[in-house]
Amino acid sequence: MSHVEVFVRDKVSAVRHLRSSLGFAHVADCVEVDRSSALLRRGEVQVVATSGWATRAFIARNGEGVAGFAVTCDDVPAAEGAARALGAEVSALPRGRVTVTGIGDVAHTLLPADGHDPGAPPAGRRWVPRDGAWPAAGGAWALERVELRLPVALRERYPAFLSRVFGLERHPAQRSWLYSAPAGVTFALEEQRAPVPLEPPARAAAGSPPAASVTAYGLAFRALPAPVLR
Repeated sequence: MSHVEVFVRDKVSAVRHLRSSLGFAHVADCVEVDRSSALLRRGEVQVVATSGWATRAFIARNGEGVAGFAVTCDDVPAAEGAARALGAEVSALPRGRVTVTGIGDVAHTLLPADGHDPGAPPAGRRWVPRDGAWPAAGGAWALERVELRLPVALRERYPAFLSRVFGLERHPAQRSWLYSAPAGVTFALEEQRAPVPLEPPARAAAGSPPAASVTAYGLAFRALPAPVLR
């Protein structure tokens, strides 16, 4: 998983929450005509928080949450062919990348695994680094679950799409979830419904033990065990 993009009503508030409550670093910004994005990173997890009028239709249907994600792929042309066969729209991007849309509201980007740099910012945007430097990727932090909202009409089609194009497997415990074993990430498919305003979870009290996992904007993260020094 290269990065996940969330559409939010207020980028500044989202950045503040991801930094203060979840320990993300705000590493870069990108301002475009119809949207403004912030790139945040903790370890190898990259989250893009985007707001602006281009996000309003998505938020009206789904509420704040995951609007796109990018994954590495060993055979992009084969995945592209599978996506087209299922009726998706495929747009070619520079350096062998493709974006797959047209099945639900989520945009899916496929990146060639060969030569992929997990520490690089998401390609295709003019990112302006904060403080003039990119922090090194690394750290005991991982993305655990991605929640995707779907209209009822896609309840059967979308899981088949994720399985055939991305190689995801049915989750053994939840019928509506799919699982990527190599990435260790679960995709939870939820019914599209009238959005409920989200309130950031309260910050933990000083000195309290860290939670096993934390959630924000349709994403769940888990702390990885620290290495044992011998």
